[in-house]
Amino acid sequence: MGLVDSRYHRPMKLGTVKSIGWQLGLGFTLLAGICAMAVALYNFHARQYMGSDYTSLVAVVVRSQSHAVMFRNALEDLRKRPGDPDVFSRLENFLWRIPQHIDGISFSLQANQLSKSDYHASLARLQDVKERMSEMRQQLDGIILGASPEKFLHQGQVIENDLALTYSMLEELVHSEAAKQRIVMERLGRTISVLIFMILLLIVGLLISLFKLKRKHHKVMQLSQFDELTKLGNRRYLLSFAESFCKQSQRSGCSLGLILMDIDHFKYVNDTFGHPAGDQILRVFAGALKDEVREIDVLARIGGEEFCVLMPDTDVDGAVKLAERLRQKVSDLTQQQLGVATSVTMSLGVATGHEAIFKHLYARADKALYQAKTNGRNRVEIG
Repeated sequence: MGLVDSRYHRPMKLGTVKSIGWQLGLGFTLLAGICAMAVALYNFHARQYMGSDYTSLVAVVVRSQSHAVMFRNALEDLRKRPGDPDVFSRLENFLWRIPQHIDGISFSLQANQLSKSDYHASLARLQDVKERMSEMRQQLDGIILGASPEKFLHQGQVIENDLALTYSMLEELVHSEAAKQRIVMERLGRTISVLIFMILLLIVGLLISLFKLKRKHHKVMQLSQFDELTKLGNRRYLLSFAESFCKQSQRSGCSLGLILMDIDHFKYVNDTFGHPAGDQILRVFAGALKDEVREIDVLARIGGEEFCVLMPDTDVDGAVKLAERLRQKVSDLTQQQLGVATSVTMSLGVATGHEAIFKHLYARADKALYQAKTNGRNRVEIG
C-alpha cells in the first residue's frame, strides 16, 4: 500500500473555528467603535469645559467685589472727613488696585473657555470704569491740594454702582457655566460608566469566545490526527513522528523499527457479519495492540484494516519479537472478546534500519507485508 492514502484522511472541519474568528473580529471592531464614539462625545461636549477653572474665576470676581465695597466705604469716609490723609491713602490704593483687578478678571475670562458674547458687554463696561478711574486719580491729586471733592464723590459713586452691577452679572455667568460643567461631567461620568460596563461585557464575551475557539481547535486537532473509531493515531499522526524519529536514528546510530499489520480477510468479515461487527472487531483489535506496545512506540491506524507500530531504538530482533507477540495476541482473541462469532488473524511486515527518509523504511515494511500475505497470511515477514 502507498504511504499516503487519501481515503483515510479526515478533512479538518474549520467552519466553526472560522465562525468564532469572525465573532472575535466583530467584537474587537465593536470595542474600537464604542471607544471612538466615547472620545468623540468627550471632545464635542467637554472641550470647552475641561479647560475652564470656574472656581478660580469665581474667587477673582468675589475678591474684586469686596474691593468695590471697600472703595464705596472710602468714598463715604471722604464725604465725612474731606481732609483726612488716611482716607486719601486708601482711595489712592483702591484707584490703583481696582484697575489691576479688572485686568485680572479680563485675563481670567479670556483664559477660560467661555463664549465671548456672554461677557463682552461686562468686560467693555469694566474697561470703561478703568479709564474713568485714571481720571479720578488726577482729581484726587487736586482734592489733596484743596479742591472740592463733590465731583469726585459723584463719579466714584457711579463707578461703584457700575462695578457692583458688572461683578454681579459676571458672578451669575460664572456660576451658570460652572453648573453646566458639572452637568456635562456627570453625563460624561455616566457615559464612561456605561462604556466600562459594556467593555467588561465585551471582554467577557471575547474570553468566552477564545475559550470556545481553543476547545474547537483542540477538537479539530484531535479529529485531524486521531481515528475516531479506534482512538488510535491516524496516518497524519504517524507522519508527525516519522521524520523526527528518522533523524534521531541517524544521529544516535540506533535502529528504527516499523511494523505494518493488516487484518486477514477483513472484507469477508464485513460482508458476512456487517460493518457494525467489523467496527467492533477493529476496536478490540486496537485494544489488543495497545496492550503490547511500549509507551515510546507510535501505534496508528493508517488504513481501513491496516495498522502500524513505529519503534525508536529497536533492532530487527526486537521488532520481530514484538511482531510475533502481536500476531499471537490477535490470533488468541476469543469470539467472546471480539463480540462476533468469528476469529481474527493478521499478516505483518517488519523493517528496521537507519533510513534517512521514512518512506524508504515504509516501502520495505510494505513489501514484507505483501510477502506475508502471499505466503499464506497470519505470519511475520522481514523486509
